[in-house]
Amino acid sequence: MVTGGRVPRPAASERLTIKASAIVKLPHLEWVNQDSPYLRQHQQGFRGLRFDDELEQTFKRYHANVFLRRMRWALLVATLLAMLFVLLDAINMPDPLRGQVLTLRLGVIQPLLLLAWVATYQRSLRDHLQWVGGLVALLSGLAVAGIIGLARYHSFALPYEGIILVTVFFYFLTGLRFTTAVLCGWLTLLAYLAVELSVGLAGELLLSNVLFLTLANIIGSVGCYSLEYATRQNFLAHGLLQDLAEKDFLTGLLNRRAFTERAELSWRQAQREKQALGVVMMDVDFFKRYNDHYGHAAGDEALRQVSRVIGEHARRPLDCAARYGGEEFVGIWYGLTEEQLLTIMENIRAGIEALALSHVGSDAANVVTLSLGMAYVTPQTHQSLEDALRLADVALYLAKEQGRNRVVAKKQAS
Repeated sequence: MVTGGRVPRPAASERLTIKASAIVKLPHLEWVNQDSPYLRQHQQGFRGLRFDDELEQTFKRYHANVFLRRMRWALLVATLLAMLFVLLDAINMPDPLRGQVLTLRLGVIQPLLLLAWVATYQRSLRDHLQWVGGLVALLSGLAVAGIIGLARYHSFALPYEGIILVTVFFYFLTGLRFTTAVLCGWLTLLAYLAVELSVGLAGELLLSNVLFLTLANIIGSVGCYSLEYATRQNFLAHGLLQDLAEKDFLTGLLNRRAFTERAELSWRQAQREKQALGVVMMDVDFFKRYNDHYGHAAGDEALRQVSRVIGEHARRPLDCAARYGGEEFVGIWYGLTEEQLLTIMENIRAGIEALALSHVGSDAANVVTLSLGMAYVTPQTHQSLEDALRLADVALYLAKEQGRNRVVAKKQAS
């Protein structure tokens, strides 16, 4: 049952944060719950640099966070370098070429870089930074190709290697993922080729320039693919380590420590927003008898199936369910009416019974069943999560006393 002690929050050293350059070693895979999406993805592989849809969305957020600082610094450095080229062009280029080139540098490249840098500080754009960065990289590459074309048109000897620098820059330094970087790189190459053909560059020199720019794109594509592949490996390792730290090995639900941490967050938010919570304690009926009769392997499988039913009813962001120890489970549901919560609890109870797992030693039914005690509370400043858990424990005791395989609810004292 529930004790009054608070489960400690993880120490800072136990929290998992991954730097872009860090290599995360995979844990022993036999320690990980076999239903882990990270484990399934690791076993399936990802040579196409693509995860299953739900995991892919999680990876995109992970990638954006890991490479956010790199993107900010890259854009800042690019802005400073672009200003240096403005000064060089202002000194070296003749009129009217100077004015045309400075218009592209100051009217297109510099504003784009600054806007992209500002966008990295906007939380609302965090999920769209790949496309923001990719668009800026592509337009900057096209602008540089345009500058080369203008210099050729005015017979000014401007080294074309600048476009190679731009290509290498957004392959490796801006934090663009493989697909975005490849689109930018090869479209910039095509734009450069079109510009040179339009101004009539000599065939042999054009062939040499395009060859080197093509090689730069090939090297960039391979390097960017390898970088993203390694980042995805780190993401899976990070996820597997989180599963080990937060998930119960047998059932795949949260463990007791992780539940307490997440439930505390829901509790504080409910206090701020004056929302109701359902705090629920659950216990598999006569489970010791089940283990004694059917064996521990069957008992483990029964717990896995029971936990799967419970987990299916706790999928909203502020809901969570956990294995509390042995055959005990605990859950918290946020912002629902008492009637809605009782319906969910009854669905869980009925879902366990519908598993039809034979249990000849039960006095409650001839199949595995679940008793549930629910505390329906609106958290007050003088109350704690432990108070609600104790109330749920009292309700669970009443459910068992009344014959098990039922839901009993209690409200907080007014």
